[in-house]
Amino acid sequence: MRPIIQDVFQVLLAVLIPLASFTTGLRAPRAGEGERRLWRRPGALTRDLVAVLILVPLWVVMVVLLLPLSPVIRGGLLVATLAVGIGPVAAMKRMGPTTPAAREALDLNLIVLVLSLAFVPIAFAALAAAFHSDVQIGVGAVAKVVLGRALVPLLVGLGAARLSPRFASAVGPWLSKILTVSLLVLVLAALALTWKALAGIGGVGWLACALAALGAIVIGHLMGGSDPGTRGVVAAASVMRFPALALALASLTRQGRHLIPVVIAYVLVGFVLLTAYGLLMSRRQQRKRAPLPALRVATRTT
Repeated sequence: MRPIIQDVFQVLLAVLIPLASFTTGLRAPRAGEGERRLWRRPGALTRDLVAVLILVPLWVVMVVLLLPLSPVIRGGLLVATLAVGIGPVAAMKRMGPTTPAAREALDLNLIVLVLSLAFVPIAFAALAAAFHSDVQIGVGAVAKVVLGRALVPLLVGLGAARLSPRFASAVGPWLSKILTVSLLVLVLAALALTWKALAGIGGVGWLACALAALGAIVIGHLMGGSDPGTRGVVAAASVMRFPALALALASLTRQGRHLIPVVIAYVLVGFVLLTAYGLLMSRRQQRKRAPLPALRVATRTT
């Protein structure tokens, strides 16, 4: 049974990343009237990229250096952090509504995925130099995964959306549903393969995952600007990264079967904390929108 699950896991990884990239490009929304896309707002774009590509990795590096972690846990956390690109697949539901936050989320996904072609190989080369005993991934192998499975399908999706908008609007929602189900199967297969290893990560390892994810959410929230919608977008991109790519890259290493449980642990913790963050922000917005209680004006009768 276990070899079958492992085969399913590998097939899903090979299919899920190109499908997510293609669907992202296919469902790319156009800007609303009078609205500027993220790449036309250099201040906001720089702020978002600094959060996702610089501050969050630095925070995670600090966490893994300060805590007494094993090389496997340290390497798994770093792989999960450096694998940037498309955010959580569940967030693709926000691509449908033509809201500024939805376009912000998709614009950030597109830009980070394009930049990942250079960022991921360079980051892993630096990782190999700094933590050579923890994880080693060749630059060529990283570039092959990012280019072949992510960037090319993304460009194909963008081209298909521009050439045939009707096709994109008809097929895009169905692909998103297929993607969500595929991700669920991928997670179940990964859990079936690694549940014993997840239990063996230890309290300090789970604490490191929680600190890394919590810090990423805080960084994204603080760097997301004053608008609650964009804050949520940057917080989600900061903490979730590109989970499927992280699993694929971890499987390329010599320690792959040991790193994958750590990546899964980080994704699980990040998802739980991101959900809690979303609920907290939603309640805060509801309280702000709630009407003030009517003031009772007492009148004196003479």
